[in-house]
Amino acid sequence: MRMTLWVAAMVAATPLAAQAPATTPPPRPLRLAEARTQARRASPEIVAAHQAVAAAAGRERQAGAWTNPTLAYGREQTSRAGETSSEDIISLEQRVEIGGQRGARRRVAGLQREAAEARLAETVARVDYEVARAYAAAVSAQRRAALADEAARAFGAARRVSQERLAGGDVSGYQHRRLLLEAARYGTLRSEAVVARDSALRTLALLIGGSGRLDSTAQLALVDTLTPVPLSVPADSLVALALRARPDLRATQRDAEAAAANVRVAVAERIPTPAFSGGFKGERLATGESLNGFVAGVSLPLPLWDRRGGAVAAARAEAGRQDAEAELARRQSVREVEDAYVTHQALAGQLAELEGQLGDEARKAQRASQVAYTEGEISLLEWLDSVRAYQEAEATYVSLWAEYIARRAALERATGATLF
Repeated sequence: MRMTLWVAAMVAATPLAAQAPATTPPPRPLRLAEARTQARRASPEIVAAHQAVAAAAGRERQAGAWTNPTLAYGREQTSRAGETSSEDIISLEQRVEIGGQRGARRRVAGLQREAAEARLAETVARVDYEVARAYAAAVSAQRRAALADEAARAFGAARRVSQERLAGGDVSGYQHRRLLLEAARYGTLRSEAVVARDSALRTLALLIGGSGRLDSTAQLALVDTLTPVPLSVPADSLVALALRARPDLRATQRDAEAAAANVRVAVAERIPTPAFSGGFKGERLATGESLNGFVAGVSLPLPLWDRRGGAVAAARAEAGRQDAEAELARRQSVREVEDAYVTHQALAGQLAELEGQLGDEARKAQRASQVAYTEGEISLLEWLDSVRAYQEAEATYVSLWAEYIARRAALERATGATLF
């Protein structure tokens, strides 16, 4: 609710917007879901992952192809004592894999294609995570810049009051200089906040396919917020969901299955692949007679020198390595989900506590202290303390909120679930 009010205040007309030319278009509202959609279309990583899937599908299709037959032509010609005889042979040879090698290769390629599809889903999840973090950082930076503007306006009014009191002898020169020093400090903080805001907006604009120029980022009105609420789902359920649905785990599992299937390919390649041939033979004798017939044959490689032992051993070792990496990825996923869950719940609790202390009442109290200082009811130090307390509390809240959104996005990515 608090972030919604902040965003509404930033989207509403401001003094700067009021001074803008009438031709300046109003800021375009941008929600988190829309930002993610634009980022998916603009991300070169996702384009590359799509191409990887297409390449894997092509390799799967190629793995199922039969070997091409071989067409051969041969001619023999002999002569003696002026007499010549010749024969022409045309044959077609086809190699036939009888050990199931083609099916095994296609199984490997199919699993590799599924792994590429899972990596595509992981790439999309990573882009969504980065956009959520950038979106939250931009909203937070905008709020801190707005807080700095509030402080700058408050010190501008206080400086005028102090100048009048100094001329009337109601305040000392030290108090006036102290006020000017604090005003300069908050002015520096405002400059830093503006730089951070512009940088955060440029980062978000680049992620969604924008140019990142200041004139383009100024047209973004970030209107999507999320009220911090602890998750009601237990951590064990999220861990189970991650092990079942997380795309990078699915990719490593498919890699392990493909490596195991590749062992079967290596074993099947031990079986010799025979080649069958058949054709036509025409023979012309020295006497002028012609003989015609057919030829047939079969050839079989003899596994004397190469029995594919090294290839089988390498395939089995690779399968073991892939199994170990899949188990490592599974354990890391469990740890990531548990860590993200604990941090998310803790941040949600902290924000809930701050929510009760801040909001409209805190802003009313700050305005009341400003009026009280202007009318001389409180001292400069009391007013400075109230300004500092309000600024620090609001800045702490918005920083925690941005971290909360980032942690929620991390939990979403770690589980493969949709939490926004």
